[in-house]
Amino acid sequence: MALGWVAFLALVPFVWLVRGVRPRRGFALGAAFGIAYFGAVLYWILLFGELAWGALVLMSAMFTALFGLLAPALWRTRHPVWSSLGLAGLWTVLEWGRGAWPLGGFGWGQLGSTQTANQFLLRLASIGGVWAITFVVVLVACFLLLGFERALQRRPAAIAYGLVAVALVIAPMGIAFPSANGPAVRVAAIQTDVRSARGLSSSAEDIAVAEMHVALHRELAADPPDLAVWGEGSLDPGATSDPATVADVQDVIADVGAPTLAGAVVNDPDGSQHTSAFLFDGSRELVDRYDKVKLVPFGEYVPFRRWLGWIDAIDQIPVDRVPGDGPHTVQVEGLPAFGTPICYENSFPSIERAMVGEGATFFVLTTNDASYEKTAASRQHVLMSRLRAVETGRWLVHAAVSGITAVVDPSGRIVAERGLFVPGVTRATIRASDAETPYVRFGDWVVWVSLGLALGAFAIPRGRRAPSRDIVPLPRQPRTLVILPTYNERETIGTVLEGLLALEERVDCLVVDDSSPDGTGGLVEALAAAQDRVRILHRQAKGGLASAYLEGFRRALDGGYDLVVEMDSDLSHLPSELPALLRASVDSDLAIGSRYVPGGSVTNWSRARLALSRGGNLYARLALGFPLKDATSGFRVYRRGLLEHLMQRPIRSDGYGFQIELAYRAWSDGYAVREVPITFREREHGHSKISRRIVFEALLKVGVWGLRSRFRAP
Repeated sequence: MALGWVAFLALVPFVWLVRGVRPRRGFALGAAFGIAYFGAVLYWILLFGELAWGALVLMSAMFTALFGLLAPALWRTRHPVWSSLGLAGLWTVLEWGRGAWPLGGFGWGQLGSTQTANQFLLRLASIGGVWAITFVVVLVACFLLLGFERALQRRPAAIAYGLVAVALVIAPMGIAFPSANGPAVRVAAIQTDVRSARGLSSSAEDIAVAEMHVALHRELAADPPDLAVWGEGSLDPGATSDPATVADVQDVIADVGAPTLAGAVVNDPDGSQHTSAFLFDGSRELVDRYDKVKLVPFGEYVPFRRWLGWIDAIDQIPVDRVPGDGPHTVQVEGLPAFGTPICYENSFPSIERAMVGEGATFFVLTTNDASYEKTAASRQHVLMSRLRAVETGRWLVHAAVSGITAVVDPSGRIVAERGLFVPGVTRATIRASDAETPYVRFGDWVVWVSLGLALGAFAIPRGRRAPSRDIVPLPRQPRTLVILPTYNERETIGTVLEGLLALEERVDCLVVDDSSPDGTGGLVEALAAAQDRVRILHRQAKGGLASAYLEGFRRALDGGYDLVVEMDSDLSHLPSELPALLRASVDSDLAIGSRYVPGGSVTNWSRARLALSRGGNLYARLALGFPLKDATSGFRVYRRGLLEHLMQRPIRSDGYGFQIELAYRAWSDGYAVREVPITFREREHGHSKISRRIVFEALLKVGVWGLRSRFRAP
């Protein structure tokens, strides 16, 4: 009974659990899901010991754990469709990654392989490979979850999500299955029951298995096929090193007269051992050979053998086999070129795709699944053959030494099959083909699109941490303090103070001077002596813009001020524009003088500097998700309540980063932030204090804040 539909439902509770938790919890949930899933799918590995099963299950589960870790960073409650696309893309990319790393990857248990009986979705394999099916399975699960949630909320969108989920499954019906366009080839696959040879010595068992194949091969003489096939392991070292057995094999091939492909493990003259497929012509001569490229770690070789000598189980693999040079085809006179992937290679779509690129017109997979007894391993292997057939648009003969043997057409349909440990000959007529499916032509394009969707979902800002706060009315005559950091501003500070004191709105001024060498502090001191609304705070050394403002903020809060103003002392910010910011503070907690809202402008800047400023603000807006167009502006007015809130946590940024951090924290914590247009004038005296270090620090910290916001729980 086909249970592929379970895959859609099984993911629903898992996605529901991981999308809204903190990453650490998501990782744990993903690991638990992976251990349960792969533990069940790969239960047959227990035949080789608990250590092998546990190691493989844990390794595979790390990819679902990684999904659980990253899924919360992609989910946006306000963007469920984009989030669902992102999660489907993330799963697809991780599944592809599991098939590539570590140790060459492990492709067993792909979600796409659950849909080989689904005549709707299976068609997608010819377009985007197994990855396209995996993507749709995850996406359908996400939409089913969204529909279920809306149904509980009695929202009409539930029906829409359900219909989209159904459409995603049914829509691929419009894709035609690939079909072969070449000549017919009659094949006969020989299957034995190797269990009867067990208990013999290794060499004797190899010889016995080879003789079983010889006996069945003789039955082909009455009606020789175009190609006979013996599965992987039919000619193992004990047989290929025995002259009498080799002679029997060659004689029976010559007697039948059909080209024969035989799976072999061979000790070559150079001392290396290969897993190979030998192709004999009808006269018994070895005319071509394919050496397996993707070897099984801890099955055909032991990675890091010198460091793993303490594990007794690796003694079962005394020889490290050598991989072949790369995927290629084999050919014999009278037949078109064909591909001969061997066993484990069948779980890697790239192997068969590469063989088609080398001219393979059909496939003969030789495999030896006898060691897995009557577990599901053999059936799982056949499912992958069905996928490979549709992906490449090629007939595929799945020839197992003791079953399951199957012949699969380009639509993934099994046209002939022989069950486990049932000896006999499986015959079928297949067709060659030189047509290319989109998957063969374009490869793993779905993976790259999936990566783009995942990154796109991740890039969508999460939004505020806290809901909007109510605006508290200001006093009828709010007390206002303007903070003016100075360092060598003697040429302009007097004009700035004069302009501020002349405003209709009464403001006090605090100049924070970092021991300016040009005498700025002395000039302000003289002005302060004559004007009680001007004060000066002397600092012993140049401490930077941020620390100057923080000192000023503390003085303002201690002094009971209702509004606190940041402002440059070099006439970049015109005192005459402060009243507009003060008026905006009536209905906002932070009013920012903005150069980049309608009505705002910049004068005397080069195009390069303007582009850099605009680009930096765009970067901050995309990374942090706030709506501010000029978060780096240093002309702004804070309400006392907001400033008290901001000062509760350490502020360690400087320069641009300082301005962005305060604006971002205010917005994120639910305070009202408003931009007011201003005209920014490039300073006419002195030099800018902003350095490359400050710019780099701002870029780095904005990136870090953006990452943190995405990894916090929704």
